[in-house]
This record gives sequence, C-alpha cells and structure tokens, in this order.
Amino acid sequence: MVFASYFDDAPLKFSPGMEQSPMYTLVGITDWGRDIMHVYGLTTLIVTFVFFAVLIPTVYVLFKFRARGEDQPLPEQVKGNHVLEIVWTVIPVILLIMIAVPTWQSIFKQDRAVKAIERGGQALKIEVIGYQWWWEFKYVDYDVVTANELVLPENTPIAFSITSYDVIHSFYIPRFGGKIDAIPGKINKLVYYSPPLSDNASAMGDYYQGQCMELCGLSHALMRFEAVVKSKEAFQKFIASHNTPPQVKTEKEKRGEVVFNQCMSCHTIAGTPSADLEIVKIGPDLSNFGNRRTLGAGTRKNTMENLRNWIRNPLAFKPGSLMPKFDLTDEQIEDVSAYIQYSTAKDL
Repeated sequence: MVFASYFDDAPLKFSPGMEQSPMYTLVGITDWGRDIMHVYGLTTLIVTFVFFAVLIPTVYVLFKFRARGEDQPLPEQVKGNHVLEIVWTVIPVILLIMIAVPTWQSIFKQDRAVKAIERGGQALKIEVIGYQWWWEFKYVDYDVVTANELVLPENTPIAFSITSYDVIHSFYIPRFGGKIDAIPGKINKLVYYSPPLSDNASAMGDYYQGQCMELCGLSHALMRFEAVVKSKEAFQKFIASHNTPPQVKTEKEKRGEVVFNQCMSCHTIAGTPSADLEIVKIGPDLSNFGNRRTLGAGTRKNTMENLRNWIRNPLAFKPGSLMPKFDLTDEQIEDVSAYIQYSTAKDL
C-alpha cells in the first residue's frame, strides 16, 4: 500500500479489554486512536506532575508559615528572585514543547496519509454525509449507499470524506478515536486503519457505536450509528448483495411493496423503481434495512414492533424528524413494515 509506512504499527491484533462501554475512549483500537491516546497519556502525566509540583509547596507553606496569633509580625518583604522566575518560566515552556511535538507528529501523520490517498494510495473510500438526524455512507468504488450502519472490512485503510447536507454535525466513533466536523459545503478528510476482529466477535462482526458530537438541533442526542467491522470475505459478501433487488415472498410483502410507492420520493431500495428516480432523497437508503440491528439512526432495536410504531408516528421517536406522519391504516402499516423488514434482508 502506498501509504502503509505512515502507519508503522498497523495492523495490530486487538483483544477486548476490561471495558466495553460504547463510548469508552481510553484504549485506542485504530492507529489514529492510539496516536491520540499517546498524546492524551503524555498530557495527563505532565498535568499530574504540574498539579503536585504546585500542590506540595502550597500545602507546605500553608502549614509552615501560618500565623499563630494576632501579634505576628509581617514576614520579610523581598523584591523577587530572578533565578526562580527564570526557572518557572522555562519549565512550563519545556513541558508545553513536550506536549506540542507529539501533537504535531500525529497531525502531520494524518495529513500525510490523506495526501497519500489523494495521490492514488489504496484505501476503501467512503463519503459520509450528515443529515438532521441520521448518517449516510457512500462506498465510492462500489456504487453502494447505506445509512446509519457503517460496514467496514477489518485491517483495511479507510479514507473518509465527511460533509453535511444541512447544519454542522460531528462524525465520531469513540473507540476508533478522532472526531471530525461535518460542515455544509466543505469536505473534511480522515484516514485510518479499521481495527481487526476482536477475539469474541459475533457471526456478524464487531459493533461499535458512533455518535454526532456537535449540537445540531432538536434530536441531536438521537443521531447515532453503528460501525460494523467484518472479515474481508464477509465485507465483500455485503458489497455483492447490497444492490440486489428485494426478495418479495408473501402476499403481505407484495401489498407492502405497493404501499412503499408513497415513500419513494424520500427513500431508496436498490433494484426497485425508487432507485431510478433522479431526485435528491432526504431519507435514509433502505436497501439492506432488514440486516441492520437498529432503526431511527441507532435509537431503537430493529424489530417489527418498533418499525410499525416508527411508521405510525415518527415524531414520537425523533422530535423534529422530517418524515411526516402518513395517513395509513393499521393493515397498510403492517404490510409496508413486512416489506421493508423482510424483503430487504440479505443472506450475509
């Protein structure tokens, strides 16, 4: 790989630690995350040193020279000590340099990796677009578009191009490290190796929670997604099956396919007429919806009950959602839910 030299320690075999919280950031599991944690760790040591360097003399002075009565004379007044003034000016400068150097190294390392991709380096290129309040992921080299579930092959360089459709968002997978803003009209870039599969990965891979970290409106806290790390073989299977047409098997799903015609102006399902409409879609792509663990941008488990309730009243799930409340009968909601849930489930 053209820019492999910029990731000297990648790939790295990762085994889960004692903490598996989805927002845990103290163990970097990507090369970028490890670089950031190196800077954080060094900064923490220096700050701890400064804390005790100030605290210990302060406590000593408070006890040693505290006044013991009202008749205590004023201490001797001095104009200062030039040697001490130089020392406590030089030491902070040295400490700041110790923090600045690895910070610059990490920033320049990321910049070199981005430039290597621009010069033709091999990487999985993904365009990330933030919407109020969900995420879209476009796999540039595969003509695959999905939403709210970022599927990645393990131990692979990933090149993200990140922007926003409406307001400023912030793309962040805490356990991967390195949040970056999604800004309308601007493309920010991020490159790192995806982590390897952990020792206890499920059959579907490893799941990591992502979150918008920029206050972006009423449902900012409900703008989540999942990053799914799969084996390279499983990832290729995901890519190959993604754009296959939905498999409509039951009468209920056939009726739901007709109801879905009302949704085509906002949503796309690959292999259906909705994919042929040359208009800007403002709703998530549903081509592989049946394989996702969550709905509503990572806010609910992907179950038939939750899907029916979402279609019945999206605003009850996500205040401010642009998806309107359709005037559908219970039977129509049942039918379209079955179509979206079951016909889009691919054999992965």
